[in-house]
Amino acid sequence: MSIESQFLPEGADAGSPIAALFPRTVVVRERRASGEAADLLPGEAAFVKGARPKRIDEFAAGRWCARSALAELGQRDVALLPAADRQPIWPSGFVGSITHTTGLCAAAVAAADNVLAIGLDSEIVGAPTTDIWPTLCCDDELVWVEQVLREIDRPAAVTLLFCAKEAFYKCQYPLAGEWLDFHDLLVHVPHWGAAAGAFVVHARRDLRISQYAQLPIEGRYVFHEEFVSAGVLIPAPSTAAQ
Repeated sequence: MSIESQFLPEGADAGSPIAALFPRTVVVRERRASGEAADLLPGEAAFVKGARPKRIDEFAAGRWCARSALAELGQRDVALLPAADRQPIWPSGFVGSITHTTGLCAAAVAAADNVLAIGLDSEIVGAPTTDIWPTLCCDDELVWVEQVLREIDRPAAVTLLFCAKEAFYKCQYPLAGEWLDFHDLLVHVPHWGAAAGAFVVHARRDLRISQYAQLPIEGRYVFHEEFVSAGVLIPAPSTAAQ
């Protein structure tokens, strides 16, 4: 099977650009409408009781997407409670990642037999304002953005770098349990200008995730509508060996 065919969406939202970020073994569900408290299972609702309405809406939309993806994999009506660090506690034998931004919420879920860890992040293009670019980007990335790219392309490029780092963080954290700074990572986009493609995440210091995956690690991105989404996946050892 070719690398390209492995990433054709299957079983996920038909035609979803986000689904194409991952192999077929990953189920993606996305939602454009705001979540509602009524979407939550009792245990989930208890966690956000008394929270601001916006927080409840985001939490509910994310849980709805995640539970919908889990149902596709045979796990129905599973309450996704948060751990002490607020990471979702996925049912045994499954891994996943949730993202939400204004106007879009999505979840990517897979069986642990196929996927060791997964990270997904989406953002509105241009949301990271210029004043925080130095916080999000290391020096080499800023040189690429400010000296190589056209001015019109810079907001989209920085948003992609941000999403790529967030997706990598979400992927590595459940395994390594390590907090990362944006400057701990360097993201390289080999073919800038394409609506969809690959990026490579390099570590700028020793990271615990290197015990589980060889670095640098490649991820995939897609620009769709007003958003950019990025996905990073670490295959299960048995799958990677095939």
